[in-house]
Amino acid sequence: MSPKAKGILLAIFSVFLFTSCQKAQKILGPESMRTVPVVPEMDDDIFPEGLKESVSASVEKLLQVKDSQLILGKRTVSAGDYALALNYLLAKLDAGVTKEDFIKDVRRNFDFYGFPGEPFGKVFVTSYFSPVFSASRIRTSKHTHPLYKVPDDLVRLRIDKFIERFEKFSFLENDKISRAKFQSLYGRIAPGGPGRTSELVPYYSRSEIDSEGRLKGKKLEIAWVDPLDAFILQIQGSGKIRFADGEQQIIGYAAQNGHDYVAIGKFLLEWIPKEKMSLWAIESHLRSLSYEERMNILYKNPSYIFFRKLPGRPQTSFGTEVVDGRTIATDKAFFPRGLLVFIEFQRPTFETSSSVEPSQWKPSSRFVVNHDSGGAIKGARRVDLFWGEGKDASRHAGVIKNWGKFFCLMPKEGFLAILREKSGGKS
Repeated sequence: MSPKAKGILLAIFSVFLFTSCQKAQKILGPESMRTVPVVPEMDDDIFPEGLKESVSASVEKLLQVKDSQLILGKRTVSAGDYALALNYLLAKLDAGVTKEDFIKDVRRNFDFYGFPGEPFGKVFVTSYFSPVFSASRIRTSKHTHPLYKVPDDLVRLRIDKFIERFEKFSFLENDKISRAKFQSLYGRIAPGGPGRTSELVPYYSRSEIDSEGRLKGKKLEIAWVDPLDAFILQIQGSGKIRFADGEQQIIGYAAQNGHDYVAIGKFLLEWIPKEKMSLWAIESHLRSLSYEERMNILYKNPSYIFFRKLPGRPQTSFGTEVVDGRTIATDKAFFPRGLLVFIEFQRPTFETSSSVEPSQWKPSSRFVVNHDSGGAIKGARRVDLFWGEGKDASRHAGVIKNWGKFFCLMPKEGFLAILREKSGGKS
């Protein structure tokens, strides 16, 4: 891009970002997090399943960036020190610690952080899963929609690079919310023609990609699937596709088109009561519509996900593999990756293995790890729990949408001092 084009972009973003920054100051910020007045009663409904695996993944990733910082409210801990604390818990799990003793260790050695409110630590809990769908290597009458890999013309705005180089952006240095918003801004370069400046413009929307065929002929297709299956794969961010010859392929999130996520459920309230809204109810209704009616509803969500092939399980934005019932997604502007978290939520129970509507809800709680993020998971009071793979995970994850509690764990200073001493001052 020419120097002149860069100058124009800087001027545009300077005004745009400053306006956004002013608005962001009115909402709850990461600095508002505090230690809880009373540590909650604790249980772990699936202990020890998946806990060792998920904590170990946090340790490995945190040690790779051990000089970086994890900040909760007014408390700051280096990634290396946090890994040291998690390693202590990992050793306990390796030794076969009981659930009761593990909880005692956590209560004794960690502080609990949350956002003030009624109740303290209040969050809205949803759940996601890894779907399994049939696919084809070519377009068929059933498999009409492609799963695309990342287009070559997709451009990401690196606002951190602008902040490093230009003084006019220094006001964003400590504004984590605005930085996160614009760090995820994507677009494409629109040529200006002979003698004219090229422009950075928004990338194509869902309707432009699927209806107008803006990516057709670019050889970006990974596979072809049912159009509604394609939409569900994009909402979940990852999944497994199966071809007619028995071959399977795991696909995961690679990039997004930069458009805001819009939940389509609000456009279906005429047919599905709010209290009955679930993934199953939405899918059932959409499949009852004509192709045109169905796609017109899907187009109301302009966000579009591009995929990549994965060698193993679906991966999180932290670079770890998802762990059933242990991985969570949050807004990374508020919660550092790698955190150990204690969550309370309502878990659905079903009368039979084929039931799609819960017969009752059971209060549940467990330890989870903050490894993931998502386009719909924004703000200080949102958390998404990964449930697992396939149909059973689908019926659980598809109905979870209730208020719960969410507490991030930070190792106490005295506890860290003891661990540093034992490790010879190394973290």
